[in-house]
Amino acid sequence: MSSLTVRPSTGAARRDAVEAQVLTAVEELLAAGESYVELSVASIADRAGVARSTFYVHFADKTELLIRLASTRTADIFDAAHEWIDTAGAATDVVDLRASLEATCRRIVADYRTHVVVLTAVQAATGYDAAVADYWFRRIDTFVERAGERLAVAQSAGLIPADVDVTGLAGMAAWAIERTVSQTVAHTAPQSDDALALTLARGLWLMTFGDATT
Repeated sequence: MSSLTVRPSTGAARRDAVEAQVLTAVEELLAAGESYVELSVASIADRAGVARSTFYVHFADKTELLIRLASTRTADIFDAAHEWIDTAGAATDVVDLRASLEATCRRIVADYRTHVVVLTAVQAATGYDAAVADYWFRRIDTFVERAGERLAVAQSAGLIPADVDVTGLAGMAAWAIERTVSQTVAHTAPQSDDALALTLARGLWLMTFGDATT
């Protein structure tokens, strides 16, 4: 009796491959100095090696494309931030927390460096594209909400002073990371990344656990 092998959908695999080609093409064009707002669908399709009609099968427009690009290219950044904030929220003392924060900041800076052209395009688009702004701000807000909940646990354990607004603190931390890292990385050489990560970690530590014993 022959066995039945379930194979992944050829159509789905082809769709994923085309979308990956287009996203990579956009990032390459941005890295070459192109402005996202001035990029045409034709130039993106040409770089990706697909027809314009194929582009529109996968993306409604450039706004959807940029949101999809931001979602994939920033996943590691948000994952790193979430992992550390979960650690902070579960902690009962500050042992190793600072070292793990420094490691997390190094991860975040490295990911920003890798995809800085995408993040720069997204930040610029928030000023003229309401859909991109809504997507990006909601993504930051989602992190802030989760971080506030975790920091409240740390506050209950006595690691954060009782009079601190932990949700406000989480918001300050989120935007400090988003603006400070993106702007610094966009205008400095990679050699300065480690110093940036350590400075960011120190600032976040003092902001969050300033009164805790290290």
